[in-house]
Amino acid sequence: MPTMKTGLSRLFFALALLPSIAAAQAPKPASKALPPVAAKPERTTASFGDWVLRCDSSGSPAKRVCETAQGMTVQGQTSPIAQIAIGSPDAKTPRQLTLAVPPNLAFAVKPQILSGRPGAAPIELTWQRCTPGACFASGQISDSLLALLGAETEPGRISFKDAADRDATLPLSFRGLSQALDALAKEAN
Repeated sequence: MPTMKTGLSRLFFALALLPSIAAAQAPKPASKALPPVAAKPERTTASFGDWVLRCDSSGSPAKRVCETAQGMTVQGQTSPIAQIAIGSPDAKTPRQLTLAVPPNLAFAVKPQILSGRPGAAPIELTWQRCTPGACFASGQISDSLLALLGAETEPGRISFKDAADRDATLPLSFRGLSQALDALAKEAN
């Protein structure tokens, strides 16, 4: 059984530690001032049918980069398994169409974007690189071809070969592409 003297010494010991415990838990003053927050948002998104316009200026407020994109999901999942995006780093650079798909694929065959229009020529992309999470293909796309895709009323598809050399196809919607491209053009100006 603890004596009164032992209990009091513990209490005094605890009271003696309180200032050091409080100092350890107190927030430390910042050594650097935080950067100011801009009046305009750093990142914005806007939805146009099945397409999303994404803009980001977090790297530099003077350099706002925008693209329009569509994610492809498998039923029952929330994360996209593939994405397609259209954009360019600045108004002087031609627009690029970029595709990101899972990394289990064959490089011998170029991926293609196929419209729903009978007889329309496929848009071929070139494989660029792979990371553990995705492989990327891209190619320049003209304004006239974008206008044709924006006018599509039928669904299209993305075609490539998987690592077992089997055909892989993903659905592609053009619904809202025209409006997303118009918004992208306004952001570039």
